[in-house]
Amino acid sequence: MTVCLDVRAERERVARAFRPGQPLPDFGYSSEEDALWSRVFATLRGMHEHFSCVRYQLAAQRVELPTGRVPQLREVSRTLRSLTGFELAPAMGAVPGPLFYAPLAEGILTSTPDLRPVTEQLFSPDPDVIHELVGHGVMLADPEFAQLYRWFGRAAVHAASDEVRTAISRLFWFTMEVGLVIERGHPRACGAAILSSVAEMESFVDAELRDFRVEDVIASDIDDSICQPVLFVADSVSQMTDDVKRFLATSVDW
Repeated sequence: MTVCLDVRAERERVARAFRPGQPLPDFGYSSEEDALWSRVFATLRGMHEHFSCVRYQLAAQRVELPTGRVPQLREVSRTLRSLTGFELAPAMGAVPGPLFYAPLAEGILTSTPDLRPVTEQLFSPDPDVIHELVGHGVMLADPEFAQLYRWFGRAAVHAASDEVRTAISRLFWFTMEVGLVIERGHPRACGAAILSSVAEMESFVDAELRDFRVEDVIASDIDDSICQPVLFVADSVSQMTDDVKRFLATSVDW
């Protein structure tokens, strides 16, 4: 699949022109990109039935992402606003930490409208619209997870040192991006990076799985360029969210 450079340049222009408070713009996608979305989304939906947590499956029913075309950020943002008060805001590429976390505190997820190349359809090291919507967008339809995103945002804004900010980023990564919980005796995905990647969904059951302990998580390094070889599994969603909130509440000068 070769996407015309003019298409991506126009997406970048529209994203950069967006200002908070404005209506979300629509982004153009080619028929090839719509086909790529359909292919990847169909594969992921089948895997979610067996390997995603129950909260994700219920949230996916509420969001109802389209199967035959790339969704518009505007559409998903409108749905999330009605469900949990969260909204989406466009930005191209990976967003630096402070620019990512600060909007979370206000209930805004900064999301790229761009789509991964076909050569990376099974695993993309960079964020794209599949990652944003299939992963984060769906999880933000769950009130408990939406509140946890806000907590991370507020904690990062109030962090008093680089050390604390690094700990928050690692905790976010191993929960909201590559988090796992036990359900019915098996690990199930609740993190956006796993839920939006065919390769991650296939490989996480063979990764080295460790018990979820915050102190171990924040001592672990992150490599987002590969499928994660080491993952942390919480006994339940409640255990994970309670432990995260406890750490954030005691580590940040609110």
